[in-house]
Amino acid sequence: MALDRRVRLGPFLVDENGGITPPRDEDARFTLRWRGCVMHAALRALGEDAAESIELRMLAVLGRVPSSAEASGEARNQVLTRLREANREASGNLRLGLSADHRVLMRECRAFAAPLTSRALMAEVTGFVLGVAPYLDFAAEAGVAPAGMAKT
Repeated sequence: MALDRRVRLGPFLVDENGGITPPRDEDARFTLRWRGCVMHAALRALGEDAAESIELRMLAVLGRVPSSAEASGEARNQVLTRLREANREASGNLRLGLSADHRVLMRECRAFAAPLTSRALMAEVTGFVLGVAPYLDFAAEAGVAPAGMAKT
């Protein structure tokens, strides 16, 4: 009978070969900030066996669409129209969305065979960050307020 030699390192379980998996009962999450944009990543075990496959979900908060109190209806509609156009042009699994509080969100979801190496995880997160870069520029040009700038 083989012993389970996985150890907990932050939100991850690490095996004897350096492979990482999320715990079975919770997501392994972490957050980063790049160019003023908050990005979240979460790993989730898929299937009945936690070692079967892993889903990586990434989310970037690009900013906030101005409220009707902050911008004219026409300016606000132009921002929303440009965001819809950008979503249609998004490549791969990248998708733009609008939250209930009018934050502009960019999401991507991918599945991998488990375990995932830390190098592979960082490569995927870096690819997401670099994929978000043009949308940060686009959001600023479209009139989206930077995250944290909304009046509350």
